[in-house]
Amino acid sequence: MGRGVSRRRLLTALAAATVASGTLSGSTSAQRDTAGGGREGERGFAPPTHGYGFRNWSSADQYFEAPPSPTRSEIRERVRTAWDERAQRALGLDVTGLSRAMVDSIAAQLRLAVVQRAGTNGHCYGMVLTAQRYFENPAAIPVDRRLASEIESPIVPIEEPAAPVYEEIVQRQADQFLKFRAFVGRRVILYRDWIDTAAVLRDVRDVIETFGTAAVILFNGSMFSHQVLAYGFRERDDGVVIPIYDPNRPAPAYRRNAPALRFERDGASVSMRPYGKYTGVLFSRYDRIEAATDRDRAGPIDHVTVDRERLRESLFPHALIVATTEDIDLAVAGPADRRVRRLRGEYTDVTRGEYSRVCSRYGADPGTYRISVFGERRTDYELTATVTDREGALVDETRTASIGPGRVHEYDLEIPDDGDGELTRVRAGARRLRLLGAGAAGIAAGAVGYRTARRLRNRGGGDRD
Repeated sequence: MGRGVSRRRLLTALAAATVASGTLSGSTSAQRDTAGGGREGERGFAPPTHGYGFRNWSSADQYFEAPPSPTRSEIRERVRTAWDERAQRALGLDVTGLSRAMVDSIAAQLRLAVVQRAGTNGHCYGMVLTAQRYFENPAAIPVDRRLASEIESPIVPIEEPAAPVYEEIVQRQADQFLKFRAFVGRRVILYRDWIDTAAVLRDVRDVIETFGTAAVILFNGSMFSHQVLAYGFRERDDGVVIPIYDPNRPAPAYRRNAPALRFERDGASVSMRPYGKYTGVLFSRYDRIEAATDRDRAGPIDHVTVDRERLRESLFPHALIVATTEDIDLAVAGPADRRVRRLRGEYTDVTRGEYSRVCSRYGADPGTYRISVFGERRTDYELTATVTDREGALVDETRTASIGPGRVHEYDLEIPDDGDGELTRVRAGARRLRLLGAGAAGIAAGAVGYRTARRLRNRGGGDRD
């Protein structure tokens, strides 16, 4: 739908309503400490002034324009070129040496993440980075406003067809899926016991002291994440308090109180207290870390307790199981009955892209994976299973079938230790699997092989929380 009056009315009403309400349920609060540092002569970031006058919005409403839709070939080219230097520096990974099948599979998964807004319930990433940019350079604000807090809606100016703030937020929101180091960071979330929170916080502190703010990622065991902007760093004997700008709150809400992240010390280790549903923190702005410290090769390996070989090993092979219609549900169980699912947000739009149902796993171990297709309506479907590694495709097979409501088709996907695997139809029936009922609802718990996770954890020491 084009940008029209109905959309503007909706957003204007949304902005007014959120300014009036001004709170986010489930967030912890603290009195705002003094703002973080920054370049000499600058005032510190203050959410009532430098936060947006509107709160984060979801992508559920069809009045909003569709997100950017890069082609698979465009993403493949970006992986081949823009990722190469970053991958070499961070993991010693030669992207140019990856098989075409592997790059195609990564590009297909990333494209679906972008166009379907997988794993996001709003625009927190885009809002945080643009608010940070407007704080550092108010002249960059592309509308007639002096401060972000004066921007009362993402589509200002209301009376004109152009909406440059909205466009920049949406573009930056999509860009997060296509950055190599952010891609690796999402994999690290799956191995939570690898994360060195104390190392993360040291870099957050240094970046805040240098630039005044640091955009950090919050996550939990479901792999759903949220972006916030840290603007202060207060150390205590028993821990650390970091005041944040959370884009789920409009700027006026911060006049009453402001949220903060809290961390507790236990010897040399640091753990995060829950912030709403989030229990962990990552920091992936490595360009800023390099500028704020004496390191010239900052990367994901700096914030984990394993070496880059183990981190690199956790990426291969990649299994991608997709189906072409939303009239089915799709569930996949790997070795030891661990579900294989995708990163999925509450407002993921499965109607976009060539595949409506997606399951993905990086680091898929050899073994048998049971794929269950459940018919919601009478329909024809196409099921494709692709498993790729550095050298090429281990499995690349497609099956087509017709299914009725309440019916279940089952397939076995064999991922071999060596050589080619296969996709085999094994059963049809009318029983809805317990696995499918659990797997079709909520947010994905992750996409990593059970045995791969166990092997890598044992080598790295310790168990995941």
